[in-house]
Amino acid sequence: MIDEDALLKKIRNGDEASLDKLVVFYYPDILRYCLWHTPNRPTAEDATQDTFLKAIRHLDAYVHRGKFRAYLYKIAANVCIDYSRKKIPEQLLGDWPEYDHQLERVESDANLVWLLRSLPDEQREVVLLRFAHELKVREIAEVIGVPMRTVQSRLRHALKRLEKDFTGREDS
Repeated sequence: MIDEDALLKKIRNGDEASLDKLVVFYYPDILRYCLWHTPNRPTAEDATQDTFLKAIRHLDAYVHRGKFRAYLYKIAANVCIDYSRKKIPEQLLGDWPEYDHQLERVESDANLVWLLRSLPDEQREVVLLRFAHELKVREIAEVIGVPMRTVQSRLRHALKRLEKDFTGREDS
């Protein structure tokens, strides 16, 4: 684990080595998040890069109220939304096979991928942030901009649905 406060202070003072350390530390998590929220790896890599550029550009405005990781996820969520708005539907259709391949590679259990895809977007987002990215409920609430109780409710409903769907698939 890194000392975010010390690292951010060094970065604000112009220490490029600390900036590199921060990016290297968080890059895999942010890329994984973007892979789940964009249609293909090149787009996810672009979104990840844009996430870090925006975070660095606005670092002076950042007020430390929690983990910097949650701040990065919030930026990544907004960047992925921006990317999805820019995409033309025909381009998306052409990219789906690669997207499917990415999902299967990220999560080897095809049943789990299918089950996650069957969840409503709001529930899937909470499940991925909680379990794939290991964010705490409080951090998820910060990232998606809803109260903690809403996150807890979405998580509870998603897990009940996953359990029901999973046992249903095993029985067939």
